[in-house]
Amino acid sequence: MKKVLTLLAVLMMVSSIYAQNVGVVAYYNAPTAAEDSVLSGLTSLRGANYIDDLLGDGNSAIAVTNYNYGTVQVFANTGTDNQIELKWISPTDISAGGSTPRYVAFGDLDNDGLNEVIVQLAGIGVAIFEWDGVAGSYNFGTQPSQIVNFEALASASNSGHAEYFEITDVDGDSENELVIALNSSPNENDRYYIISAVGNWITNQPGFSGFTLEGEFVRTNMADYAVDGGSPYAMISADLNGNGKKEILLHNWNLKNVVPITVPSANTYNLPNTTNGNLQLGEGIDDVALFSGVAADLDNDGREEIYLPTYPGQDGEGGYPHIGWLHIIHYGDGEATNEITAENATVIDMSEITTLDQFGIGYGDLDGNGKPNVYVGGGNGVNINTAEFQGGDITDPANWTVANLFEREEGTYRRIVYKDSVGVLDTAYTYSSEFVSKLYAKNTDFDKDGKQDIIMPYQGTVDSIDVLNLTWNGTKYDTVTSKIQAEKRWGLKILEADGATSVELKEMDIVLPSDYVLEQNFPNPFNPTTNIRFSLPVNNNITLTVYDALGREVKTLLSGEELQKGSYEVTWDGTNNFGSKVSTGMYIYTLKYGNFSKSMKMMLVK
Repeated sequence: MKKVLTLLAVLMMVSSIYAQNVGVVAYYNAPTAAEDSVLSGLTSLRGANYIDDLLGDGNSAIAVTNYNYGTVQVFANTGTDNQIELKWISPTDISAGGSTPRYVAFGDLDNDGLNEVIVQLAGIGVAIFEWDGVAGSYNFGTQPSQIVNFEALASASNSGHAEYFEITDVDGDSENELVIALNSSPNENDRYYIISAVGNWITNQPGFSGFTLEGEFVRTNMADYAVDGGSPYAMISADLNGNGKKEILLHNWNLKNVVPITVPSANTYNLPNTTNGNLQLGEGIDDVALFSGVAADLDNDGREEIYLPTYPGQDGEGGYPHIGWLHIIHYGDGEATNEITAENATVIDMSEITTLDQFGIGYGDLDGNGKPNVYVGGGNGVNINTAEFQGGDITDPANWTVANLFEREEGTYRRIVYKDSVGVLDTAYTYSSEFVSKLYAKNTDFDKDGKQDIIMPYQGTVDSIDVLNLTWNGTKYDTVTSKIQAEKRWGLKILEADGATSVELKEMDIVLPSDYVLEQNFPNPFNPTTNIRFSLPVNNNITLTVYDALGREVKTLLSGEELQKGSYEVTWDGTNNFGSKVSTGMYIYTLKYGNFSKSMKMMLVK
């Protein structure tokens, strides 16, 4: 069964400060639990990540965390307009209580040229799923190729979670590192890690591989930097002063505290001076950048900035004075990065366009006007806010304009109340509490049509709506409660610049494994030959194999054949791979397409 994405090209609501035309390009309408128990969990996505070319075939891919079912799904651009395909689902049997993934990344941690899907799981560690290298296979395994076990590596706990991590060459040694802040328990297990791989793993097997702990910072040992006072939330790498070497900004939930770590050479990670070694951006309010920040050189001066949204804390009067605050961490050309002061931080105040929390963050130039934007995800009502840099001094707030880029889609309700007061009917709607979690935007063009995209995962999208009917009977209201299916179970949206001035509705296919058709062979039973028919919804590499009843390979009919969308028929003549006739009995034929397969039985009778 095909699921449908709905595309909208629409002029969005904008502020009086700044206008921008965009279109909501794609909605993924997740199936109900009755239709698919796992994919229905895509109504609640903690995060999404993107890679421009996952398998080296030019096709981009998106990975999302299924927050309800503890799995990761990978979708790929098929190369056909308005179409993406589900390519891989992580195994559910590695998930345990509390191990729901919060972040997923693509990377090549063992530096062998084969990309991996990497996810942190509480109680387990960091699971690494390596591609098998077979063209078009999208086979990242049925179990992790390798696991970063913090108990073995650092005598610390695998419990807890990471909201963000990076796979990057942070120390300039031409080898990638895992840079991760782990929020664990108790406090002495809260750690900031820099980890590299030793050797190579292969799909489903660790091989002769392991890990090296290049750097480690322990929360309880960092009182001089106010790190001991709050949980770890991020490690963000950037070349802050333009000297060609990256720094790492540690962030923890203690008045939005940040600490710069310098990386002068390979495997060397230095704490800053204790005099000005940290900066609490919350200014007395316990704010945090809940889902991390993003590094970018938006003014093209050769120095990256780090942008941190704000999940605001309360003041003593129950208010949230820092709603809408966006911090920019910046350094001058060649400025020492072994300290940080208020001179290294600028606030862009977005409070005039939002009253809600800020979550994920990205950047780009969606409208193509040559002015870079920072995009911030929020709750239902202000799903995406933007701050556009107008040029000049990037640290001057006057050089930024802010606007609401995308508010909400009508009909995303969680509760409807129908109140009948002596024939007068009132209807009240309560919107769902869904929010844009860890959006992805880094000048991204997912469908490679020359227009930038924002990939928007949503957490908290409902699959059903509570309905309350109130009818006045003369003395009191009679109440009837029920549930109806939510029509807009849109857990994944892709926003694209369009410039349209009216609403245009289109459809886009999500190709699922069930869309591949393998028919019963005919004739069946057969002697001496039989025909096998199958149909492909998209172009793909196809393998068709015959096995005996014990699962041993008998005959390969197709091996990684690049076939176009359409229907095919293949004849098996009852011989094995050596050309010999096989005996009477039951045989199984399997159609393998990418990481998925379908099988059916047939009977040879002589």
